[in-house]
Amino acid sequence: MTIEIRTIPACVAYSAEYNLPGIGSFFNTETGENILYDLQHEMEADNPEVHVPDLGDDYNFFEYPPADNGDGTVHIRYFDMVDVKGKDSKTGAYRFCDVPEIKAATMMHQGYYDTLDAGFAKLYDWIEAKGYECCGKARISAINGSWNTENPDECVNELQVPVRKK
Repeated sequence: MTIEIRTIPACVAYSAEYNLPGIGSFFNTETGENILYDLQHEMEADNPEVHVPDLGDDYNFFEYPPADNGDGTVHIRYFDMVDVKGKDSKTGAYRFCDVPEIKAATMMHQGYYDTLDAGFAKLYDWIEAKGYECCGKARISAINGSWNTENPDECVNELQVPVRKK
């Protein structure tokens, strides 16, 4: 497990908020349904001049942890990088925003979304041991997931926690 401090550049993104049973609820491996692909297609249809970078150059993330709604669901905020700002959704499905540059402690985590807490625990312990403190909402940036693997153990997410020296 390698943990490092690195700068994550600022970007323009479209953002959406959801109330779902959990982060893994975006993907239905049995049907192939992917709420996030549907959102991207809606944004692109509404904003043909706006483009999501090709896979590999793309950057998207969820804020973590999601807020517990107290009814068995969590409130999740999702951000996906685009090349330029477009017009916000007329239905409220998404909005465009500027995502600021952050200095973050980062590590790769292998395993499905239900194992993220253990990964973040290691990252937070490292942050404390190295004399840093958290200064913003943590992020999960998916690298490999249920959209391209059927084995949950092959999922890889980069965990990112904004930090500053104490």
